[in-house]
Amino acid sequence: MIKIDEDLQTLHINRGDTPQAQFNRLCFIFPIYNFETEERENYKFQLDDKISFVVFEKKGYTKPEIFRLDYTIRELGYTEETETPEIPLTEELMKKFPLLNKKRTYWYNIVLNDTTTIIGSDANGDKKMIVYPEAEEDEEEWYYEFRRRIRI
Repeated sequence: MIKIDEDLQTLHINRGDTPQAQFNRLCFIFPIYNFETEERENYKFQLDDKISFVVFEKKGYTKPEIFRLDYTIRELGYTEETETPEIPLTEELMKKFPLLNKKRTYWYNIVLNDTTTIIGSDANGDKKMIVYPEAEEDEEEWYYEFRRRIRI
């Protein structure tokens, strides 16, 4: 399962889970301030734009990557420009994270064309990704944490 915190930037993912159809993609926008119109506009991703989802084991850009997905907008299945690309996060991809018996915090970036960080370190801090053990290993902890967060 993929869940996004109230800060809209901290990701929670269960390692190896089969994502539900409505929660198996990471969707984002890239707002840009237009100085001429003095308005915020969303960047229009072109078919050949490259999107990278990069995860680091520790804080800091100089740390080694432990996970990386690279796609062009075309490879993601789009046939025309879009403001809201979606990166798939499948069961197979999530199994690439180390198998642990407790949750672990990583840090991530989303990068455009290897030159522009769309989501990453900024004034609000580094972007965290919390990976939980596979559901069958620690389902009870995840379930109660999930219930507590949504206050059921």
